[in-house]
Order: sequence, then C-alpha cells, then structure tokens
Amino acid sequence: MAGNEGSWFYIVPFYKLRSPGDNVVVGDKVILNPVNAGQPLHASNYDLVDNVGCKEVNSVNCNTSWKITLFMDYKENQDDILKGGDVVRLFHAEQEKFLTGDDYKKRQHVFLRTTGRTSATAATCSKALWEIEVVHHDPCRGGAGHWNSLFRFKHLATGHYLAAEVDNDTAPDQMRSKLRGQNGLAVYNLVSVPHGHDIASIFELDPTTLTRGDSLVPQSSYVRLRHLCTNTWAHSTSIPIDKDEDKPIMCKVGCASIKEDKEAFAIVPVSALEVRDLDFANDSSKVLGSISEKLEKSSITQNERRFVSQLLRDVIFFVGAQVDTLEYEFAKPDRERQKLLREQNILKQIFKILQAPFKDTGGNGAMLKMEELGETRQAPFRHICRLCYRILKISQNDYRKNQEYIAKQFPFMQRQIGYDVLAEETITALLHNNRLDKHIAEAGILTFVSLVRKNKECRFLDYLADLCVSNHVAIPVTQELICKCMLDGKNNDILIETKLVRTQFEAEADFEVDDGDGDRDGDGDPQREPRYSYDEEFDVILSWDAGEKNKSLRDLALGSSENCKEDVKILDYYRYQQDLFSHMFLDRQYLAINILSPQLDIDLILRCMSDDELPFELRAAFTRLMLHMHVDRDPQEQATPVKYARLWSEIPTELSIDDYESNMSKDATKESVKIKFESTIHFVENFLADVSCHKNSLFVDNEQNKLTFGIVNLGRHLIYFGFYSFSDLVRLSRFWTVYQSRKRL
Repeated sequence: MAGNEGSWFYIVPFYKLRSPGDNVVVGDKVILNPVNAGQPLHASNYDLVDNVGCKEVNSVNCNTSWKITLFMDYKENQDDILKGGDVVRLFHAEQEKFLTGDDYKKRQHVFLRTTGRTSATAATCSKALWEIEVVHHDPCRGGAGHWNSLFRFKHLATGHYLAAEVDNDTAPDQMRSKLRGQNGLAVYNLVSVPHGHDIASIFELDPTTLTRGDSLVPQSSYVRLRHLCTNTWAHSTSIPIDKDEDKPIMCKVGCASIKEDKEAFAIVPVSALEVRDLDFANDSSKVLGSISEKLEKSSITQNERRFVSQLLRDVIFFVGAQVDTLEYEFAKPDRERQKLLREQNILKQIFKILQAPFKDTGGNGAMLKMEELGETRQAPFRHICRLCYRILKISQNDYRKNQEYIAKQFPFMQRQIGYDVLAEETITALLHNNRLDKHIAEAGILTFVSLVRKNKECRFLDYLADLCVSNHVAIPVTQELICKCMLDGKNNDILIETKLVRTQFEAEADFEVDDGDGDRDGDGDPQREPRYSYDEEFDVILSWDAGEKNKSLRDLALGSSENCKEDVKILDYYRYQQDLFSHMFLDRQYLAINILSPQLDIDLILRCMSDDELPFELRAAFTRLMLHMHVDRDPQEQATPVKYARLWSEIPTELSIDDYESNMSKDATKESVKIKFESTIHFVENFLADVSCHKNSLFVDNEQNKLTFGIVNLGRHLIYFGFYSFSDLVRLSRFWTVYQSRKRL
C-alpha cells in the first residue's frame, strides 16, 4: 500500500555513540517515533489472534530498539532484474499453461491450469501469482537474484510455499515413464507447504541459454526449475488432479532426475496494481468469512456490523467505482476485479452472510427471520443484505463465469424475494439477455406473481418480461411457465381487462319540409322539421380489481396528463402489462396468443395505436402487441425475395412492375388475411407520411421516437410477410427514409 499520514517516523539513535543528525548505517540500533502518535514503536509479547505465530506491534511509552538490516543494495534495484519481493507468473512455454495453486477437495494443490481461451497467455488467474524470495543466510536479506542463487516461491493468495515431495501416483503418463528411466528412479511432484523455513521449498533456476553463473537473472526470461533437496527437475504431465470433473483443468506437475530441455517456464512480471488488488480481495474474503461465522453463532457486535457494512461498500467501490453504492446505475465494472471476487471466494462469503442470520445451526432457532427484516430495529441487517446483493449484481455484469457461479444459488435467492433486499433486481439482472433458463422453476415464477399481487408494482411485471427473452430471442420454456401462471383464472384479479364497448346515441337533425304548394311561415323561410337518427361510437374500457373498478382508457390518459396519482399508477401498470404480453407472444408463442387474441383483436389494438389522445409510450406498447400477436403468426410466412438467378431465356426484353405482378400467382389465404390488415397498413403509411412532413422536428421527442420505431418495425414486418406489392413499395419508398434512421432512435 502507499501508506498515509500515519506512516511517517522519526529515526532516533538508541545508543549514545550516535547523535541526531548522523548518517544511519546498516547495523545501527534505532528508536522509531511515529510523527502523529508521540510514543515509540514497541514490539509486544502478545500474540495476534488473527495471525497465529505473530506478535503485536504497538506504540507505548518505552524504548524498544530496532536494528537496521539491509534488504537490498541500491545497485541491485533495477526494473529489469529479478529481485526478492517481485511478484511473477510462471508460464510453461511448451504446454502454454500457468503454474497455479488452488484448493481442491479441501487440499491445496499445485498444477498447470488448462484454459479454453484462444490465447493461453490471456488466461490470467489471481491464484497463479508467486512472490520471489532470494535465499540468504540472513533471513532478512533479499536483493537481486543470480543464476547461482537459491530461490523460494511464495503463493501470494495463500501464503504457502512451492515445494516437492515423493509422488506414489500410479496413473500412467508417457512423459513420466520417460523421465523415470530404465533404473526406475523416484518421481516427485510439486506441492505447497505452509512454512518457508522448510528446506523442501528451495529451488534453483537454470537458464535456457549459455550464461555465467554469477550474472543477474533478467526479469523476463525462460528458466528450468531444479528442486535442490531431491536434485530433480520440474516437468509437465497429463495426469489430471480433478479427474472426477467433467472437464479436468488441473494437470499435475512432476519432478524427475532427468532434465528435459523443453520443460521451461517463462517468468512473467506482475504489476504492483494487480498485487494490491489481490491483497485487498484476499483480506476482504478472510474478514467476510469471519463475519459469516459470527452471524451463524449470533455473536456479532454493533461495531462489527458497522465494520462489515463499510467493507461491503469498499468492495462495491472496488469493482464498480461509483458514487452511490445502492444506486441502480453504475459504471462499467472492472473485469479483472470481477474475476477476483470469484477466485478469492468473496462471492462465496457473500452468500454465507446472506444465509447465516436466517440459519438454525445450534438448535436454538435462527438469529433472524426474513419477515423481521422490515422492522426498524433490523434495518442494519437489511442494509447489509442489500449491499451483498448489490455486489452480486455488479459482479455478474457482462461476465459469464460469474453469472454461472451465482446462478447455482437461484433456489436460495428466490426465497429472499419480496423482502426489500434487492434479491429480485439481482435475479432479473442476472437473467437479462442470458440463457440461464434451466435455473428458473415454476416456484420462482409463482414468487414473482405473488409479488405482483401483493405490491401491484410495475417493476415486477418488468422482471417477468425480462425472463421471457434473451438478446431479443424468446425463451419458450420460461414463456410457457409465465403464461400458465399469469393467465391462470386464479390470477385474473392482478390483470387489467380490456374491452371495446359500443355505445349508441341519438342524433337530432333539421330537415326542410316541402309539400309542393310553396307555403312558408311568417319569416319567409322554408319550414323545418326535426328528425332523429342513431349513431355509434366505440370506447376502450379498462377493468381491474376483478371488475369492481373500470374507466375509459382516454379518461385515464387525461387524468395521467393532469398528474392524478391513481390514474398515473393504473396507466403505468397497464403499459407494463401490455409489454409483458408482447414478450409472452414473442417468436409465435401460441399458448399465450390463443388465449389473449380474442380479447385483444386487431380492431381494438389499432384504435389504441392510432388514438392521439393516448401517451406515446402506451401507443408504442400496443404497436408491439399488434406485431407479436397478430402480424408475426400463422399463416404469415416471409415473402420470397426477387429471384436473381434465372435463365436468359426466362428474362423478357421489357418488363414493368405491373407485368411482373400480373405474372405472380396470388395466394388466396394471404389475400384473405391481407384484407384484415388493410386498416393497419393504411395507418402505417399515413403515420410515416406525417412523420416525413415534419423533418425539422424528427427525433426531438424521445417518447414519440419509441412509437415511431415501433411503427417502422411493424411496417418492416408487413413488408417481409408480403403484405405490400412492388407498386406499393415504390409508393412507400418516399417515406422509408425514417427506417434508415431507426438505429438512431
């Protein structure tokens, strides 16, 4: 870390043979006085609870001497030289795999990690970082590494050291048999040991080119690893450690007495920023793990609650770099840091924290119940849960591996929906444009439906709509589940019913009466007699709360424009409902289409699309309904484009559009369907003509843009399904410049 204002010290001589102002030399005993503490730094005899074998360093009023020891000579401090303290990756050049240390079946293993990426060097992992230690008689000494130096490799994520031990594995391997030789020499494999003072952790580096033994080791060089104690050389094998997995990725690293030239590793330097990120993630994972244990035991204190809340905020800033930790919008997360959350088990600890307070471990009942999170006294725990889900949401953003990891916890996350902890937002973000439908069960859909009934909030309808599609492609399994749940008769009370009501009214008109004799009244005008006729008008009526309440759609739109809260709420809910229906119909899902198409027929939808008194967004929603419910369905099929490959004998010398169309055979079924859409086709043409006449105001109103885009998209599909002849297309082409601009909407 870079330190802070508390990192400054005064160096004071411990013995009187030195005076203030003298040069500080190696071997001097000094007193370290913190600038801001005012008391000397003291080495205590107290053991640290969180680091076994380590002592506490504090600041008390007593003189403790510290000896100045040389770690590295300034001449050795060169950027391109391998030094003690450098962090590197070891990349096996022949196998194109990184030397990695990780836990498998509760045991630490060292292996070459297989990757499915095209470029193996891009498959970096935080568990493949090793810190170089140059071995000297003085354990405090470091310095630059020479080819004849001894080295230790410390695994940065775990603190364990690279070592070798006898391998009695009888698994067959061609390379191992070759290196064992005819004499049946012993074979070893690389392992990790917890302590650096183990002599089995010492290695030598062998250059791949001719060089002097006392020359410095370049930081980016190829080396062979020789284990000092066993006098063996590290080599790759094809023996899998995780052989029980479907796709093993952990290949054992052996050690044999015979040196193979191709068994070389490239030393890849690691930036200081990446090391700091790993330190933060590693320490955070340990702290979150201890907090989850305390939550399980119900022994967490108020200060620890505050501390974990602050740590969770820091993790959010670490990945998302945003201002408000619970803000919906966030900057694009750092992908490498997203990876760290999974690799360093932060996501695992997050789920433990979400589960721990509600788990009964000791038989005395859980510390909390989910229903209690809404109480004011449990606000700190609710805030912790919200922060945890916020981290999950950011960590999965555009990162497939994290999405698959989090999706395994779907059943648990669904149990926490509806308690204002952001579980539903996280699930929806995870499923947005992702084919993770195998994790969605009927119970999860029913949970969302129950939330719609309980809260009557638009966002839950939006969540259900998101579950229906992935990258604008329907997910049939989820569509069917949502259709069966939402359109079940038991859930009619949560839907707004649409009806087209016909009203007859009497109209009065005056007509002249002429009896043929030219009689007139006193004022000289012809006599008039009132006559009555009956006329009809249609109105779209919405009914909700099981038919107990109803109101005209136009009246709701008028009330919404006047900011009537009830009308705004109902109209928004209705718009989200129509959008949900559109997603349920997508890609010809007839289970939903057959149920709702009789209620929402072409005439009703067209009236709503063309009604200027309705909001643009609502009209756009009806446009999508028209497309997915009535246009993109049987018997419509995509029209065959012009056939470009023809025989010369089939091509006439002169041909007009009318001649071409007269030679085309007409489908009776398509012609009958076309009659039903005549009004829709006229509306699309008139709308595009009206838009093209107002070029100066094009795309100024964002809400109108949504309607324009919807109608352009509807027109495009009408063309694809053959509702326009060639002559119609020529006539329509003067309006179709709008279509060319649709990507800018």
